[in-house]
Amino acid sequence: MRIPCRRLTLPALLGLLVLAGAACGDDDPGGPGTEEAAPTTTEEASASTTSSSTTTPSTTTPSTTTSTAPSPLPAPGATYVALGSSYAAGTGIEPLVDGCRSSLNYPRRVAEALDLELVDVSCGGATTQQVIDQPQGDLPPQADAVPADAALVTVTIGGTDVGYIATALGCGDPATECSVDQAALDAGLPRARTSLLALVDLLRSRAPEATIVLVTYPRLVPGTDCPALSFSPTEAAAVADIGERLQGVFLDVAAETDVVLVDPYSAPGEHGPCAPDGERWVVGKDPAPGEAFAYHPNADGHAAIAELIVDALD
Repeated sequence: MRIPCRRLTLPALLGLLVLAGAACGDDDPGGPGTEEAAPTTTEEASASTTSSSTTTPSTTTPSTTTSTAPSPLPAPGATYVALGSSYAAGTGIEPLVDGCRSSLNYPRRVAEALDLELVDVSCGGATTQQVIDQPQGDLPPQADAVPADAALVTVTIGGTDVGYIATALGCGDPATECSVDQAALDAGLPRARTSLLALVDLLRSRAPEATIVLVTYPRLVPGTDCPALSFSPTEAAAVADIGERLQGVFLDVAAETDVVLVDPYSAPGEHGPCAPDGERWVVGKDPAPGEAFAYHPNADGHAAIAELIVDALD
């Protein structure tokens, strides 16, 4: 039985995530920083394609949304830079190549599929500001790794800024009934949007010829009850609302900037924590050891995202 607990503010949720991420040797599950902090500031995405606003699953083939002009396919050997937080880095998926990222994450799969030279600086816990111009612990701002001749840049960032997974971790505690600080969320989402727009501008200035792909967060909460999430109905609705509103930010930024949008959130079918093996892209509260960090994409999810990206570029 769930015991009513104090209102979980974003700073409190951040503390929960710091504790949960200790297994990776940092104050975050995938590296320095914390994977879902209180709303902060500036971030991501850039160049060449548009979006659609489908946000409910259907039963056909996974889709990406692109602009009227086809995206240029990078030439073999071209430089590809991957930016983002744990949803890009593959937090918790073994084998790890370093403290931040998995050897099975979607950037590595895209690089292998297209024979590209990968520069992967994604790291669990990154905020958009740590992509743009702030260090993440001992790591420099991620955008510093983008050379002028980069041909492809992918970005998955923004959830940390609005406390998305920190909220899920807090709500997943079966001993408490959590609630969301709506005022902080209402303030954080517009800031995340502004940050993503700023990141688009920065990436375009650093790599004018690059195709820049904004990759959404896969849907965490399905439309039906999912015991693997360890959420009450009220908690499931609260976490789903954050995911839906964050998705709206991605769609809005993609439409305004005409970047390539790859949209696993809107992919047809059921891919949440209670989906069958092989269809499950995101894990719940208690993943198997080495499968993924709680409430994050697993290896199947990263493989599916990589396929969506390659399809969008090809």
